Amino acid sequence: MKIARFLRMFFGLAASILLMAGLGEVLLSGQLTLMPRPVLAALTSVVIAFLLHGYFLARRRSELLDQQAAQMQAVAARLETSLAAAAAANAQLNQSEIRYKGLVDAQGDAIFRRSADSRLTYGNDAFFKLFGLNPRQAIGRPFAPDLHPESRAPLFGSFAGIETGRARVRYDQHVRTAYGWRWLAWEDYAVRDGAGRLVEVQSVGRDITERKALEDALTEARDRAEAGSRAKSGFLATMSHEIRTPMNGVLGMARLLLETDLKREQRSYVEAIAQSGEALIALIGDILDFSKIESGMMSFDEDEVELRPLIERVIELQAPRAHAKDIELVAITAADVPSVVRTDGVRLLQVLNNLIGNAIKFTDRGGVRIDAMMAEGRKRRFLRFEVRDTGVGVPAEKRKEIFQEFVQADSSHARKFAGTGLGLAICRRLIEGMGGEIGIEPAMGAGSIFWFTLPAIVVAGAPASSETRPLSGLRFAVVTRNGLLREGLTAQVRALGAEVGAFAEDDEAEQNLDYVFVDAGTGAVPDPRALPDADIPSFVLLAPAAHGRLAEMLDKGFAGHLIKPVRQTSLIERFPIRPMIAFEADIVPVAEPRLEETASKTPLAGFRVLLAEDNPVNALLTRELLRRRGHRVSEVTTGEAAVKAMAEDQFDILLTDIHMPGMDGIEAAKAIRAGEAAEGRPRTPIIALTADAMETGKRACKDAGMDGFLTKPVDPALLDQMFETFFPAGADSAAA
Repeated sequence: MKIARFLRMFFGLAASILLMAGLGEVLLSGQLTLMPRPVLAALTSVVIAFLLHGYFLARRRSELLDQQAAQMQAVAARLETSLAAAAAANAQLNQSEIRYKGLVDAQGDAIFRRSADSRLTYGNDAFFKLFGLNPRQAIGRPFAPDLHPESRAPLFGSFAGIETGRARVRYDQHVRTAYGWRWLAWEDYAVRDGAGRLVEVQSVGRDITERKALEDALTEARDRAEAGSRAKSGFLATMSHEIRTPMNGVLGMARLLLETDLKREQRSYVEAIAQSGEALIALIGDILDFSKIESGMMSFDEDEVELRPLIERVIELQAPRAHAKDIELVAITAADVPSVVRTDGVRLLQVLNNLIGNAIKFTDRGGVRIDAMMAEGRKRRFLRFEVRDTGVGVPAEKRKEIFQEFVQADSSHARKFAGTGLGLAICRRLIEGMGGEIGIEPAMGAGSIFWFTLPAIVVAGAPASSETRPLSGLRFAVVTRNGLLREGLTAQVRALGAEVGAFAEDDEAEQNLDYVFVDAGTGAVPDPRALPDADIPSFVLLAPAAHGRLAEMLDKGFAGHLIKPVRQTSLIERFPIRPMIAFEADIVPVAEPRLEETASKTPLAGFRVLLAEDNPVNALLTRELLRRRGHRVSEVTTGEAAVKAMAEDQFDILLTDIHMPGMDGIEAAKAIRAGEAAEGRPRTPIIALTADAMETGKRACKDAGMDGFLTKPVDPALLDQMFETFFPAGADSAAA
């Protein structure tokens, strides 16, 4: 391209020179001699062509230059616009940075950033002022606050859980600052790059020294309050125990006096002493239980509880109070109720005793009925207990608050029934502690129904149908003046599979009955509602106080008797099915066995008893009760002496107090059981004597190897029952 351009230029330049030479000659001499005219014309054409070509090239180049200039101007304009926008953005960025820095520096919280190796990369003014640092010297250097010597806080928060989403970590530190030791609440935030690597950690610390001081003050105040509450509860427990101990002596001596020959007037005085003492003991028990609940010391055990014997035991304990008011007490357990459940048997017994005792107190006519049944809940089955009375009832406006502390149905000065208003509140706390509910409903006609539910954790299911309906095919009649007793016995025999009919006192009327129950009232002197029918076995229903008049009833023609309140197990044991339904080997005569079974039992006598009791009055009471029953008693006053006596001599049973100086009853029981195991001695029954069966842990006594409880003052009837339990009649258990 360059050679062609050079040749064109050379050729054009040569043509131009030749043309100029020819034209010059023509102009100077008037003639052309250098070249022919056609050559001159050709040269002229060539030069003109070259000039035109150059012209067009120059014009085209000029247009290109104009376009390039326009483009340059456009680029320059865009650059100016971009520079203006960049300047504006830079100005805004500077303003934002200034504003952000101002906001951060104006914060009261200390804010700083550190690199992965803990070197300080940024801090606001509050941070530098708080720790007394110079920004120029601190930036780029490692930073870690000085922790208080007693501080257990971490030096820095951990981000080990960042993969689980823990992008922030919060913790408190007690650190040294320019203002002294201060509490700071830190919040650390991890700054990571796109690959998830830790780049920086931003920390924001807030001074919470005042809040910590307030928390410490509140904690100290709470601790003082709890200590005061524990001290108060301890004082109440101590005073309750100290008051209970002499009261046990008063009650015990009153019971001893009642077993002697007294004039009627003297007996009434002693009975008044005993009743007043029992009321005071019950009041002390309520105060003690309430203090335990309030202080959080109430604990619940899970025992395997046989429900039917427990319910029967409760009503037998409450029966004397009911019969003293000429009212009846009955209990019905539904056939589908489990035989054994897992619950706190002591607390259940306490609640039933409290509710039944309340019902008796507020009932003057009729009686009290206890029902145990199964109830369906949302997710599980529950045990439901109902205590229905025919008493005065509870006003509708009092039903919602009757279970609150110190609330009574009648709180006026003219109220008929005394009390502290703690019993139902304690029941509510106990039931809720066992996972149940408690409430009250009005009873049909008159009175109230107190009910509660408990989770049915079944250990042994309900008896088989053959066991729950053993009286199937039999027909009974109940003759009584008390409607509630009739209703209760009817429900009992029907629950056992029997039918209930009417008894006609007309001798000529046809009686389609197998047995007749005739009520003899609640007094010590039997007053049967009807005489027995010679053709139908009749059983008289006696109060425990009338048991001594049994012979008179048998002389009148009764085939046997039942002691009220009637147990369902007694009905099963006493009444066989009819001979035509029974197998021959199962036929049992009615008359004679009833007489043998109803014969009164005499207390077992002749056993060697070791009594460990440090209180002289309680020792005297228990010793006299034992000696009056023909037992031989040896006494010790300490746990060490009891262990030594059991190792050196042979006793049939040990009655030991729980609280004794030095080694207490529980430790003594453990030592005795260990000695028996080591020496191969036979196991001797150990019975705990305590002012309150709930005062010491029932489980602790069991774990120590004890076999039972007797609550002081020792009840003679319970003492006899205890000996019958451990030494059945006819067993050769007495020491030689």
